[in-house]
Amino acid sequence: MLATASLAILACKQDDGGESDEPIEAPKLLYFSPTEAYVVSGSSFTLQLCFDQNVKVVSGAADNIRIEPAATISKVWAYDELVSISIEALESGTSYTLTIPHGTIYGWRDNQETVPAINYSFSTKKKEGEEDYERNPAKSLTNPQASPEAKALYAALLNIYGSKTLSGAVGGDAWDMGFSDYVASQANCGKYPAVIGFDYLFMHYQPHIWGVGHPPDYADISLIEKAYNQGNIIHICWHWNMPKSESDFPDHPENYRFYVADFEENNVFSIKDALAEGTWQKRALDYYIERLAGYLSKLQNAGIPVLFRPLHEAAGDYGWKNPWFWWGFEGPEQYVKLWKYLRDALQETYHLNNLIWVYTMQTLYNGTLAPISEMEPWYPGDDYVDIVGCDLYESKNTTCSVIFKRVNNSVKGTKMVALSECGNLLDFEKSFEEDAPWLYYMTWCSKDGGNWTLYSNYSDGSPNWSNTPEDWKKALIGHRILNRGELIY
Repeated sequence: MLATASLAILACKQDDGGESDEPIEAPKLLYFSPTEAYVVSGSSFTLQLCFDQNVKVVSGAADNIRIEPAATISKVWAYDELVSISIEALESGTSYTLTIPHGTIYGWRDNQETVPAINYSFSTKKKEGEEDYERNPAKSLTNPQASPEAKALYAALLNIYGSKTLSGAVGGDAWDMGFSDYVASQANCGKYPAVIGFDYLFMHYQPHIWGVGHPPDYADISLIEKAYNQGNIIHICWHWNMPKSESDFPDHPENYRFYVADFEENNVFSIKDALAEGTWQKRALDYYIERLAGYLSKLQNAGIPVLFRPLHEAAGDYGWKNPWFWWGFEGPEQYVKLWKYLRDALQETYHLNNLIWVYTMQTLYNGTLAPISEMEPWYPGDDYVDIVGCDLYESKNTTCSVIFKRVNNSVKGTKMVALSECGNLLDFEKSFEEDAPWLYYMTWCSKDGGNWTLYSNYSDGSPNWSNTPEDWKKALIGHRILNRGELIY
């Protein structure tokens, strides 16, 4: 009886002309202008979407819309039945996919569904004179006297290049594996990163400035030997601190710096002076190269090959002319001279033949992808470099395939290309789909309150990178990924 009464009441309401609770169908997309698969002739254009009724866009729509590979959504607006999207900073000869998420566009009627997600594909025309180079890396190391271990490692890297990517992480503060251990425990998938990064940062620097209680003993290579014997590939960087003045050398390492901003104005450590005979800068340069050689020789005597990455990120941003390390301060000519001087000293004077030389190519010009013409002057040359890397702090789960190709083209395909440093993890499986097979990746480390974290925040609390345990699990178990002990050589 009660059910019958309820149905009668409902029927009366509908008969009285009241509105139904059923949602109204979302506005329908009629067409794109220009149509899909459009080829853009410049670096920017405006896309319009026409709907079957007047529409609106949510506040901050430009931040919602995604574009792969990365470009700039500068403006989004709606007028009557049209939505317009201005896209800038497009790279030539590139295929793009733009994604407008569900809920970004909606109609004017109450109780109306929002427009479902929309994808739009387009490409840009290749500039005249640009050329894509096939990957054809050198079949042997640049050092004809390379150790058997270095040769074997390089041959194994060549063998997987284009089909696999080696996982990697900075070990920890400089000469430890606290961070890489933490990564493996958080991923909790039975895998451990293959490439482990170490750093001679504290060779002549006060560790307390970086929040490290005790300086590492670089003469003690037991941890490196253990990692190598477990199947890790050893990767060593060198944040090279130098004296701020002659009076600081060699007894006041608390006054040593590597950031340009930390030197006194117009008194940045000078490569030109350091390569001139009879200067205190030359004495300092040679003194620390000799110390470096002593530590590296211990690894050579233990039969351990090293991916050696000194003098990294030299150019900073090419357009802003703001190198952040002293080794880039005097420009590309002096930088290349320093690279060659260091290489020749370690190889010819100290007979270090266990090094595989990794050069870091900077990729930004005024915050966007740099042209090859800016990259080329900083490159030391094919005879002085074995692998080319780039350091990228980009959005997570992107591929950076356009950057990979730009770096590959900058060296005409003659070197293997690695992601030598990163914050957020990329989508390495998709990278292969976009023909960007990174040789290896190396994530940087971070602490919060003295404890290791997978994320990093800027001083204002905003995120720098934000990996999660699930991100790391994906980055270690992918079928394109090789981990510790899985590279055979």
